[in-house]
Amino acid sequence: MSFNGIICWKFLFCIHCFLTLISEFSTFSRWDLRTKKCVDRFKNEDGTISSYVSATSKFLAVGAESGVVNIYNDRSRPFQKRSPVKSIMNMHTSVDYMKFNPDGDILAMSSRREKDSLKLVHVPTQTVFSNWPTSKTPLGYVWSLDFSPGSKFMAIGNDKGKCLLYKLPHYES
Repeated sequence: MSFNGIICWKFLFCIHCFLTLISEFSTFSRWDLRTKKCVDRFKNEDGTISSYVSATSKFLAVGAESGVVNIYNDRSRPFQKRSPVKSIMNMHTSVDYMKFNPDGDILAMSSRREKDSLKLVHVPTQTVFSNWPTSKTPLGYVWSLDFSPGSKFMAIGNDKGKCLLYKLPHYES
């Protein structure tokens, strides 16, 4: 495998044995680890510096230092120019962490640079949840987050060393 440029971020999508690399100029390269060949390459078209990436089998979300999150259809034809299916501009500082829930219906995105900076996106409708978190949700500076396997819970780690656990009522069974 050969890659020209500085690698800013890597993302291992283990389900299909792919490695996604992001260069300093926001060019994405996807490598098949079985064949050691580049199977896809495209550029994040908004011109900003990419800061984080998260993926499902259907979508690739790219967070930028500008706070913009672009969601791309990950089933596009390889090596083709792509436009995001949605650009989310609800973050005010660099996107430091993103995570899709296990079924890919929710994308959580956060920034360590602003207190209480967390947004949830309903991926099928491509809308940001406006009812949570509220200004009274005591998140602090969000450093990490994850969903339980069935998405019934979301855990958020913050700068005070606390793990906040929130129940997601839609996923109760």
